[in-house]
Amino acid sequence: MDLLLDTADLAEVEHALQYYPIKGVTTNPTMLSRLEQTHVLSHLKAIRALIGDERDLHVQLMARDRETMIREAHHLATQLGEQTFIAVPVTEVGLSVIKQLAQEGLNITASTVFSTIQGILAMLSGARYVAVFYDRMLNLDIDAGRVIKELAGLLWTNTSSAQVLAASFRNVAEVTNAYASGAGSCTVRPELLSTGLAMPSIKKAVQDFADDWKKVYGDKTLLEL
Repeated sequence: MDLLLDTADLAEVEHALQYYPIKGVTTNPTMLSRLEQTHVLSHLKAIRALIGDERDLHVQLMARDRETMIREAHHLATQLGEQTFIAVPVTEVGLSVIKQLAQEGLNITASTVFSTIQGILAMLSGARYVAVFYDRMLNLDIDAGRVIKELAGLLWTNTSSAQVLAASFRNVAEVTNAYASGAGSCTVRPELLSTGLAMPSIKKAVQDFADDWKKVYGDKTLLEL
């Protein structure tokens, strides 16, 4: 079970590295469109420098034709390192690109997955991650949990090395439901992680323990006892 951070913000990445057990970072075209056009690759390199060579960095291709998509993929892999996952939308053209790049040994994330059949086709084409867009599916009255469960079951049955990567969350409950449905990984916006730890009951429990300790030991720590 893995956790990835869904952001292109350098400050958010740096904060998450300090506090959360993240395996990598996912970006998307909307995030990157907020940057100055000439700075996209340098910004991705800055993210890579922060997370190190051992963590995953997911970047989606933006070309629409097969040949240019493949050239983009090679460019990203060369510039950003071996642990770069090339995100490819699961369309007919996308499946052709996934097959080609997987045969070449590149790491592929199949993106924009809304259905079980999309996920199956992506897995059979060689994708390492199948990115299921959880909340967008719910908005379309698609049972995202069922799709994740079906794909996870197929992966287990066929002993595939691919993983279901659940993405696009509106709230913490969707994240936990995705994991419970069988997602091997979830990519989560930083604010949702903070929300998950912001319950008043957590703060109260910590404070109650501190108050009880202080009544007996004052400001002493375990180092002094």
